[in-house]
Amino acid sequence: MSSKTIVTACDHNFVWGTYLLLLSLRRHGVQIPVHVVTHNLGEVDCALLHQIGGVTLFQTSEEANHRNIVYQKTAAILTAETDLVMWIDSDCIVTGNITPLIEAVGEGLQIRMRPSTEIAYLFRKRYVRGEKAGTLPRKVLDIWRKDVGERLTPAINTSCNAHCFTVHRKYLDFIRRWDAQIRQVISDEASTGVVNDSSFAYFLLDEAVMSSMLAFSGGPPPIKRYALEDDPSCAVVHFGGSPKPWKRWLLRNMKYFDELVGLLEWASGQGWLLPSTPWFLVRKNKSLCRIHALVFEAQRLIRRTVCGFKKKTYC
Repeated sequence: MSSKTIVTACDHNFVWGTYLLLLSLRRHGVQIPVHVVTHNLGEVDCALLHQIGGVTLFQTSEEANHRNIVYQKTAAILTAETDLVMWIDSDCIVTGNITPLIEAVGEGLQIRMRPSTEIAYLFRKRYVRGEKAGTLPRKVLDIWRKDVGERLTPAINTSCNAHCFTVHRKYLDFIRRWDAQIRQVISDEASTGVVNDSSFAYFLLDEAVMSSMLAFSGGPPPIKRYALEDDPSCAVVHFGGSPKPWKRWLLRNMKYFDELVGLLEWASGQGWLLPSTPWFLVRKNKSLCRIHALVFEAQRLIRRTVCGFKKKTYC
């Protein structure tokens, strides 16, 4: 059986997310050591995370780029000395004991590859007339080919999702090269979020760079099937987009309300220190949270519709 480490990274804005991730791992019996690379955490923040058994905190260097968490992924991965290293974004939770699923990676890279429907939606603004949606746009591939410069023909024609992946240490050099490529093609002034629409080929930041490397680098790790979403009762759940559940509920995330609130209740039963809990993470407020989410999303839809109308009318 291979040795394993789970790694993540957080700053003050993601302490809540990291705390929930750690609780979900331990509540569901995942006893794998966890390394957390941190930046700008106070004593209380560190105490919240460190109290959970098997968690080690690593302070980022002062020279590191702290504008976006994508710049900390490789640093977190390289803290591990085990055969398998699993990166999980700090806005994820697990819903069951994922330990056996991590082992399935073997000597390769277990990562989620996006289906054609997602590719068609994500790259919809980048297709030229007559180009088939559902595969990577030709112009994006041309930029990736030029920037990576190691293959002429792409080894893949889809994009990966980098919120969660497991890599065998045999391929840590590929991870280092990924980090170097991120710094080469993504500006230090890139968006603090995970999307930078000003970039044509790298608007998904580190995910796009990983995809470009899998497509055009020489000797990438073999891609193993992503097994961490097959069973909803034992999966990695990613709260992508904004706002996050610890700030405000979206309707699509409400199905995890009981899971998240249950984590806090479980932590309280363990006698662990909890963050100051907002009203929307209290079980008795579930119905109010759903109404609140519905109103919020209706307001957001109205704002987007009005904004779109103004652009069509005045631009």
